[in-house]
Amino acid sequence: MKKLKLLFILFYGLTPFLFSQSTNDRIKVYLLGTFHFAQTDSSYDVLSEKNQKSISKLCEIIKIQRPDKVFIERMPDFEYQNKMDSFYQAFKLGDSRNRRNEIWQVAFRVARDLNHKTIYSCDHPGQYGFLYSQIEEYASNHQQTDLLNGKGNGITNPVSSLINEDSLLFHSDLLDYMRWLNSKKVQQSSHAHYISVYPQLGNTNVFFYDSYYFLGSDLTVDWYRRNIKIYSKMIAQLDYKEEAIFLIMGNDHIPIIRHLFESNPYFEVMDTENWLGKTKIRMKQ
Repeated sequence: MKKLKLLFILFYGLTPFLFSQSTNDRIKVYLLGTFHFAQTDSSYDVLSEKNQKSISKLCEIIKIQRPDKVFIERMPDFEYQNKMDSFYQAFKLGDSRNRRNEIWQVAFRVARDLNHKTIYSCDHPGQYGFLYSQIEEYASNHQQTDLLNGKGNGITNPVSSLINEDSLLFHSDLLDYMRWLNSKKVQQSSHAHYISVYPQLGNTNVFFYDSYYFLGSDLTVDWYRRNIKIYSKMIAQLDYKEEAIFLIMGNDHIPIIRHLFESNPYFEVMDTENWLGKTKIRMKQ
């Protein structure tokens, strides 16, 4: 009996060491949510002197983290169409075309300055537009428009939908705006919208199955599916000798991707507000 008790103590005492990764061994993951630089109000120009200074500061902060690989929001399975690596090689050689996209403005600059040989794509297609149009049509015909517009019980609306985001961007320092986007409050409210609104739309009578049965949750499922695929494409391009990796991607993607990396014991997700800095932007409660 004493031997059995001793074995029990030894097993459970050693379990954390047997089944967990050392903090020093884990790959550091730096996730940066972004707005799409080339898809803003026409009066906003990321190429202005003010914004270029801010982007340079952002790139310097990222370079300090010394990621071994830089991942971008492009689909590697369609590399023959988007030719991102060819664009990156041209950029390294001094391609004079100054593109507004965050891939050129941030990812390419960081990778080039860290002497990376290539850039890594990891995006995956989703069906958001197709599914949203179905939900919108159903909502309009079944008195669910208010729910779709964020009015109802148990609903969280994104912080970004409660303000004039273009105005905030225009009147803020670009780096500080990026810090605001990556704040916990903004990202948590964005993610909460996907899981609090859409599952309430469609035929939600749990006892009656038809083609509209929990139609809205199909969008939430697809959103998770897309981000799990993105995560899968990222880890497929690792050899696990990396010390750190960096991803820049549309802000709404970040919460799910963060959760996936946090759940994998081989990775350590770095708190964005710690390495990027906290925003000075204050929203009215």
